[in-house]
Amino acid sequence: MGNTVNLGALGDGVYIVQGGAIVEGLEPKLYGQDMIQWQQGKVFEVSESKRRRVGTVKK
Repeated sequence: MGNTVNLGALGDGVYIVQGGAIVEGLEPKLYGQDMIQWQQGKVFEVSESKRRRVGTVKK
């Protein structure tokens, strides 16, 4: 077990691990959606979308 990570040191998010190493980190956004596509058992592509609130709505 040469590859160890202190999970408490990582921030909030989603981490993609390949071959025992973190290869990508997806940080949380205020609004949005991330879609992960797999190919042959590995993450192949990440599609990210984000929303932006326009103006303010007060009730």
